[in-house]
Amino acid sequence: MRIGWKWMKRLTRSGMAAVLIAAGTAGVSADAAAARQADVYYVSDGDLYRFATDSGVSQQLSRNFDGTELKPAGDYMYYLYDETSTTLLRLPLTDSAAKPSVFSRDKRVVRFDTEGSTVYAMDDQGVLYAASADADTLTGGIRITETADPDFPAFQVVGDRIYYNALKEGRTTWVASRKTDGTGSVQWIAKGALDNAYYARTDSKRLYLMINTDPRESKYSTDCMVLYSLPLQGGAAKALNAKSPLDANAVYSGAWANGYYGFNKGIRLGADGDFDYAKGQGYVISGTTGKTIKLHTGSVHEIANVGSGSLAFNDATGMAYAATIVNGKVTQTKKLAVSSVGHIRNLTNQGVVRSTVIFAQSGAYVLNPATLALKKMTGVEWELCRYEDGVAGIFYVNAADGGRLYRMNENTAKSVKLTNEKVSRIVLVDKK
Repeated sequence: MRIGWKWMKRLTRSGMAAVLIAAGTAGVSADAAAARQADVYYVSDGDLYRFATDSGVSQQLSRNFDGTELKPAGDYMYYLYDETSTTLLRLPLTDSAAKPSVFSRDKRVVRFDTEGSTVYAMDDQGVLYAASADADTLTGGIRITETADPDFPAFQVVGDRIYYNALKEGRTTWVASRKTDGTGSVQWIAKGALDNAYYARTDSKRLYLMINTDPRESKYSTDCMVLYSLPLQGGAAKALNAKSPLDANAVYSGAWANGYYGFNKGIRLGADGDFDYAKGQGYVISGTTGKTIKLHTGSVHEIANVGSGSLAFNDATGMAYAATIVNGKVTQTKKLAVSSVGHIRNLTNQGVVRSTVIFAQSGAYVLNPATLALKKMTGVEWELCRYEDGVAGIFYVNAADGGRLYRMNENTAKSVKLTNEKVSRIVLVDKK
């Protein structure tokens, strides 16, 4: 995840990279796997670098680098030239003198992702590929399906199945799944579409899909969002709120947390096209029962897990709270001792929450799940930061040190300088 305080708008759910975080095991756990070492990729003076946290060595990978959506697979980095590009490029990571090459050849890629040493990509004709990172081209891989809907290109790999939007009988958009090796029959889950891979969420046993049942509706503010639940390994899907679909804007302004999906009833888009969080009221819908619970009298801007039964959130006024839910009801809400809060996020290890971090105008803080006390990690000198599941700490650009790369640790509340180059952006944190 990449966030900023003053220099970036809030990350909308439709623009976020998908991250599957275990909702059912979201409590802070001492048994969580230890955070791993990582490679941090960043751009300095137009050149791409890689910093290895285990060795402390920084290496230049490519000069005059332009690229977005960087994702590793095998010994390569895959990416697009810019946000409008449909050409999938790759860069070898084992040779600093190597040049990027085109991996998609004559195919126009509308979405891609990587998992381990496999590259998944959908072209504009609705063909969904799975190719080894070592393949010569994307088309040298497996054709999982040729009936994907390129108008709704979101997909997500869960275990040995891939969930995607397909054209049923060549006409109607449905959410479907198939084995990642292209074998077996297609499972038709529900009429509608996953608007973004973010709307696929797992816990230790089940997969949850927030499906837009009217994806071609252009007005957005319509009751069309239905939460589905199905076994993690695949199987029959159950609609949890089929009789009371959620408003699209309510869902787009929300987020997953602790087995719930948070949303805002009554929220609307402002004149600038962003959500007006001064309007609306915060709710959550249970991923187990489909029951909705009122969380806050105002809109909830961001939401995160605190322990196994509480949620932390901030509202339109920049205030932060922690709410405890017991038996489908909010039993206690506490206002936290910080103001001007822009973001509330979880740091995780293999999907298990290890820390809840609050980013405010005065600095970054760790929230103690037992006492709800705040421990300051760093002050206002951070500008842009990035963190990933299973990687210790948060990497950030230190504006107070001329834009150098730093790492802050939520356990020791210490920040460490990593490089001497002035960093313009952190593009990827990849755990080893």
